[in-house]
Amino acid sequence: MELQPQGVKGPWKAGIVLDWHTVASQIIGHNEFGHPIFANTRSELGELLYQFKYRNDHAALQKIVSTAVEYLGDKAKGKFDLIIPIPPSNPARTITNQIAEGLATGLGIELAASALVKCKSTSELKSVSDPEERKRMLEGAFRADKQQIESKAVLLVDDLYRSGATLEAATEVLTAQGNAKVVYVLAITRTRVHR
Repeated sequence: MELQPQGVKGPWKAGIVLDWHTVASQIIGHNEFGHPIFANTRSELGELLYQFKYRNDHAALQKIVSTAVEYLGDKAKGKFDLIIPIPPSNPARTITNQIAEGLATGLGIELAASALVKCKSTSELKSVSDPEERKRMLEGAFRADKQQIESKAVLLVDDLYRSGATLEAATEVLTAQGNAKVVYVLAITRTRVHR
């Protein structure tokens, strides 16, 4: 699979997004509420993520995980002590947990799924476009378990990178509360809208 990896800057040591989520988007009409309807052309990895997230396609999950493991490969050896998924806004959503679990198995790194928890309910951020509002919503949203994290090198995993606000808030908590030695960030795909 051909990827277009991109570095992302934030309060972490280094961050990478493996590919764009969509490569083209065109308005094809409007729904009954006047909202635009789009025809999206996704990257290959973006399509896999879409199929897993919205169609519950577990074969797509395996391809996502194997692509990420292959990309990280030797770069991950000895670099990370823990893999921690971003906790979901909706507790019923386990997408990121399942990706992180597959990465942990594929890379032979410990999964610490309970090391970072959501302690404040927030609506799903994908529907909030104002970056300041997203940041405000995320204040105090996470809690880190220092016992699991202290002095560890963490790979923080998310499925979709938009503005980076969620990863920034989580990184700050992992560092301040969890006393992580260092935090790295991996997101599977990135939206073209960054706010």
